[in-house]
Amino acid sequence: MFKNEYQPGELVLVRNTQVEKELDRKAKPCYNGPYEVVRRTKGGSYVLKEMDGSVSRRGIAAFRLLPYFNR
Repeated sequence: MFKNEYQPGELVLVRNTQVEKELDRKAKPCYNGPYEVVRRTKGGSYVLKEMDGSVSRRGIAAFRLLPYFNR
């Protein structure tokens, strides 16, 4: 289910780590997204962009990503 390599253009979900520390975490989404992969950095993290086209400034570690499947 988990992939380590994502290609540019693929849709992914990002694990919401802030929710894991909260007491009411069961009522909140575990993942944010979908986001589109822009590129992979030399360090192995991924640069993502939102569906409206805005690109994130920070790289996201591969272990926080989950492939997104359209219904």
